[in-house]
Amino acid sequence: MWSGVNSMIMCDECGERPANIHLTTIVDGEKRDFNLCSECLARKKELSVDFGAIASRLSQMIRQKQEKAVEPEAETPIPDISCAQCGTTYAAFRASGRVGCAQCYEAFRQPLTEWMKRERGAARHIGRESGGVACSVSLRMQLGKLRRMQKEAIAREEYEQAALLRDQIRALSAEMEAAGDE
Repeated sequence: MWSGVNSMIMCDECGERPANIHLTTIVDGEKRDFNLCSECLARKKELSVDFGAIASRLSQMIRQKQEKAVEPEAETPIPDISCAQCGTTYAAFRASGRVGCAQCYEAFRQPLTEWMKRERGAARHIGRESGGVACSVSLRMQLGKLRRMQKEAIAREEYEQAALLRDQIRALSAEMEAAGDE
């Protein structure tokens, strides 16, 4: 029956501290499960890997991710700009996603350019072009996407994934150079 109190699994070794590691070992075909605290895990002599340090680092990484999730993102201030021709404000444009006239694009050029750089990774819009996957615009779009994915992988410290993306970027760049497109 649920008592409303968090039931904690205690360390199998010391029985004093809460277990924050579940370790499964298979030795000579025999499976053994352990619930350990990081201190007892570090003390286990039969293991050659310093799991205590790994557990500590993982805990630190989890805390950092949680802290980042809690931090509010700094929202960019909305400039007080309006179109001279139709009177549409930039705030109204951001809220609705619609401009009042063709002149709005010129009036809102600077904040739109900054937004495109921040959100899309480029200051100008490159749309799709007919001609299939091998067309030059599609290749440039794919190259930009790979570069963004590589930056994200590096930020997440997924270096193997970043290296694979680097290799794909090099191959695609070489293909574009061979076509005389980059």
